[in-house]
Amino acid sequence: MKVLYIGNYRDGTGWANACINNILAMDAAGIEVVPRAISFIAEDKNYSQRVKDLEQNHNSKSDILDCDVVVQHTLPHLYSHDANYKNVGFLAVESTDFKSTNWQKSINLMDELWVPNIQSKEAAVKSGVNIPIKVVPHSLDIEKYKETDGSKVQELVNTFTFTFVGEFVERKNIKALIKAFHMEFSTKEPVSLLIKTSKADIPEITAYCESIKRGLKLRNRYHNEIVISGMMERKDYISVLGQSDCFVMPSRGEAFCIPGLEAMALGVPCIYTEGIGMDYCVGQAVSSRLEPCFGTIDTIPNLDTSETTWREIDIIELCKAMREIYTNKDKDLKQKCIEKAKKFDHKVIGEKIKELLNDG
Repeated sequence: MKVLYIGNYRDGTGWANACINNILAMDAAGIEVVPRAISFIAEDKNYSQRVKDLEQNHNSKSDILDCDVVVQHTLPHLYSHDANYKNVGFLAVESTDFKSTNWQKSINLMDELWVPNIQSKEAAVKSGVNIPIKVVPHSLDIEKYKETDGSKVQELVNTFTFTFVGEFVERKNIKALIKAFHMEFSTKEPVSLLIKTSKADIPEITAYCESIKRGLKLRNRYHNEIVISGMMERKDYISVLGQSDCFVMPSRGEAFCIPGLEAMALGVPCIYTEGIGMDYCVGQAVSSRLEPCFGTIDTIPNLDTSETTWREIDIIELCKAMREIYTNKDKDLKQKCIEKAKKFDHKVIGEKIKELLNDG
């Protein structure tokens, strides 16, 4: 079995990371993979060396012609069907449906659709997709999360640390986390909130946090958030995430949230919004309600969301979940996280993909 994998794996985004991990999962299972990149934004030259090697080893036109399956991990309106191959689309959905687009028409021309979780499958069915849909979770090389010898954040030493990792955008709903943290924890408690983001300036984030705290009007109760912005060396990122005691994702919609899986691989439990595609996590799902999406989904600027919904987390319940994790005495919780994460190792998911390809 030989697979042509088309995706935007060179642009340094979470989407690119998902593409890379899918390619590496197939490779780990012994599937011959021919990667071909497309890019929506400027390319990141530091993507996976193994993917670069696969590109180099399969750089001729005949490598493409010899493939049995084409996986197109891109936006559905860019899908194309070729009768010479089995055509598979890969789609991760951050809202409850995409009925206001014409994506279902492009998807239904494919032979099969792969999605990373049951929420994306439900959104596709709700939107009118009528081809076979298979759940193919994202994956990690779990071995890489056993070493946490990179740089540390000194402010996190001797404190219980809640960590957020993600873009500084409306969908991630960081406002809810900042509110809950300051509402629940006083400055007398040894607790920290770490915000790790890649594209916003630290002064911008700090000012945003301060504006939220002023709105809460809680007298003399404010911790200073610890903000890390910009790209980090991989070993440093893993080390900082490994310093955390709890990963929190109060997002309105997630396609999967690979940082949550990374946290679990490091033994860090998760708090997350229920129904957003993170039910693989060990930790607490916080109740939420459906709300209309406003404007557009940030990762897809031209996607009309006027007729769809995403989830709004209950801030009071988020406070309770953070307090419960903070006071949790379950000594086995770290190991439970690690054991669950092992189910998403490249080799495990790669074998699942191999079964799907052989069955098809």
